[in-house]
Amino acid sequence: MCRHGFETGREELFNEGDDAFHTAIATASHNMFLQVAVREARRLQAQSSLIGLRGSVGGHAAKAVEEHDAIYQAIRAGDPEAAAQAAATHIDNTLDDYRREIQQRLFFSSH
Repeated sequence: MCRHGFETGREELFNEGDDAFHTAIATASHNMFLQVAVREARRLQAQSSLIGLRGSVGGHAAKAVEEHDAIYQAIRAGDPEAAAQAAATHIDNTLDDYRREIQQRLFFSSH
């Protein structure tokens, strides 16, 4: 769903798939910390969209789709180390994207 949303430029479909992917991974982990962290990250992402910080169908979406696939393939292959590394890469890249966007708005805004 996430990939289809990206490929068709449908932001709502991308976001729905992105949310479903993260929630499913957290639920399947049976890790309460991960479940809470994902829920809070999704809440913050929704709030950031309200103020105009978006990293979805534009910006990071193509990279996110590939990162999701790497996580999924590692889980499917039963390789927890590869899944953890792919997830860490996804988290780092997402944080970098948000950091860049915030810095751009703070220090390079045309207003």
